This record gives sequence, C-alpha cells and structure tokens, in this order.
Amino acid sequence: MLQVAVTGASGRMAGVFIEFIAGIEDVRGYAVTASSPADPAASTAMAERLAGLDLVWQQHQFDVIVDFSFPEATLAYAVWAAARKVPMVIGTTGFTLAQLDQLADTLQSVPVLLSPNMSLMMNLAWRMTANATTVLPKEMVDVEIVEKHHRDKRNAPSSTALKLAQIVAEKRGWSLAEALRHNARWGMIGSRPEKEIAIASVRGGSLISEHSIIFAGSGESLEITHRSQSLSPFARGSLRAARWIVKQNPGVYDMLDLLGLAEVLY
Repeated sequence: MLQVAVTGASGRMAGVFIEFIAGIEDVRGYAVTASSPADPAASTAMAERLAGLDLVWQQHQFDVIVDFSFPEATLAYAVWAAARKVPMVIGTTGFTLAQLDQLADTLQSVPVLLSPNMSLMMNLAWRMTANATTVLPKEMVDVEIVEKHHRDKRNAPSSTALKLAQIVAEKRGWSLAEALRHNARWGMIGSRPEKEIAIASVRGGSLISEHSIIFAGSGESLEITHRSQSLSPFARGSLRAARWIVKQNPGVYDMLDLLGLAEVLY
C-alpha cells in the first residue's frame, strides 16, 4: 500500500490527482490543506499548512509527499520532508533559479523527483527537442516556442516552455538569460538575431495545455507539439513518479530519469 500526502490539495492539479488515486486499490491519498488568508504565502498560512502536514503524518505515517502548491509553500514542505527523510514528488511550477537551488540544497538527504510537467508524452517531447537541437545547426535554424493555457494560469511563460528553452540553450552552448525573448516583439524590430530563443504565451478560456517548439530553417521547418485534452495524463505521471521515487537513493531526479531515456534516440 502506497500512502501519499498531497500538498496544495485545494489547487486544480492536486484535486485531479486526489480524485485519480481514489479509485486505485493499493494507494491511499491524504489531502493537506489550510485555511489561508488573502496572501497565501503569509507566515500564518504557512504555519497552518505545516500543522496540517504534521497532523496527517501523525495519523498515517505516509510514504511520500506529492506537491502541487506554490514555490514558497514547497520550500517549507521541503524543509519538513528533509527533517523526516520523506521522499517528495514536486509538480509545483513557477520557481526562480535561486529557489530551485535552495530546493536542491534542502532535499539532498532524501529522494525527490522534480518536474514542471508530469506528462510522460511531454517528457518524451523534451528528449525529442534535445535530439533535434543536437542535430540541427544553430547558425541555420531558428527556434520559436508557443505555449497555451487557461485564463487562470498564474505564471508566464509556463515552466514547461522554459524547460524547452533551457534544453535548447544547453545544447547550443548559450546562456538562457541572454538568448531568451518572451512576448517582446513589437514595431520595427529588424532581422531576428541568430542567438535567440523566443517564447509566446497564450492565455484564454479553458485551454488545458499546449506546447509547440518550432525549428525553422531555410525552405523547411520541424515542429514538435504536445497537447493535453485533460489533466489525467499529469495525474497518471505523478502516481508513477510517486511509486518510483520511494525506491530511489537520495538525490534530485526528473521524469527523464524515471523513463530511463537515452541521451539521444535513433
């Protein structure tokens, strides 16, 4: 029996995950919530969240935390998990680079799987992106990324789109901070720079999630697109991650580690 504490349980993705695992016989999920004030990152709200996690721990001694909250809350949960050697699966998005470094330092004594996207197909798209970037000459092929989400999506660009851009930057030997452009084209901007990775963010209605990366060359182009029709693929991937991470040694992993994908696929 896998026992899972779900933090950020009042959120959209966590709610879908809790509903998904409710129908699985060998999994038990426990929602961790807090009545929070207007500012969810306020110290009083954080204390309530940690108190809620303590209560669930005392009652169930769960095996793993699956977190879909927000960066400040995740950092607090990470300190709690590290102190008790409880593995984590982190699907929270919107971290700064400094927060990611802090997470890695905090959780070095426990196994943690950190991914901005738990979809198995999206993770395959990341590997395909790495392969395409490796093969296609950077001086001849431009890269554009388009991401679409529902009107209530809090961060832009999405963490998944940033991951795509990061992969391209790493494979091309570029600094992401220097090469990244986000929704910044307007007016007479002149020719596109060679050293540029552009992201466009679309927000509207009930769009679930769509990410496309376009490799545009002379006379041809290649497009890799992942579309989600529902949140169930993310819930399935999160459960698979939870089952996997409890068996791993301490360290920071991602979904590509879980999938065991080779660096280049042919």
